[in-house]
Amino acid sequence: MPNYLQNNQGVNYTLLYNVLEYFKTIGTNHPQIAKVTTGDIQIVDDREFPMYPLMNVNVLSTTFSGTTSLHEIQLVVADKIKNRPDESGTAINVAEYDWNQQTIDFYGVDDTVDILANTLAILNDLTSFTQYSVQSFDITDDILNEPFVDRFNNGLAGWVSTFTLIAHNDRPRCLYDLYPSSSYYNHPNC
Repeated sequence: MPNYLQNNQGVNYTLLYNVLEYFKTIGTNHPQIAKVTTGDIQIVDDREFPMYPLMNVNVLSTTFSGTTSLHEIQLVVADKIKNRPDESGTAINVAEYDWNQQTIDFYGVDDTVDILANTLAILNDLTSFTQYSVQSFDITDDILNEPFVDRFNNGLAGWVSTFTLIAHNDRPRCLYDLYPSSSYYNHPNC
């Protein structure tokens, strides 16, 4: 059993509140993230226009396994796509140009490539910190990162990172007396 599991037996890191608070804290403390949200990313509405880049954390599922909890986590880091100015210093209206005729070397007419590069780097920072710098949690196996552009129909681009977060879980069987004490079902050591 890894050491981090033995070091964290005094705090219940398996609680959803603790998982969400952890990601909210490291997201808020990251120098490039302006807004941290939680829950289904579809609920993050473009009408609110939160500050960008945006980080969203969602716990997709949790598996109790022995003395650990395995949380399937989805982190989304996104930024609003902005048009690049043309050489005259005025903004390019992308709708006015035929994509086959309007090209700017490598980057295109907006900052999508910059956003994809920056948001992937942010996800690398967050997952590396979690994997190597904290004792409360660990990340098992590989981290799947998938880019998106305008996936939410609100002009956002970025990456979705999905991974399994492992946390210690005492799984106490005698915490509450849930069945009458004279019952055959009760454990003799409770």
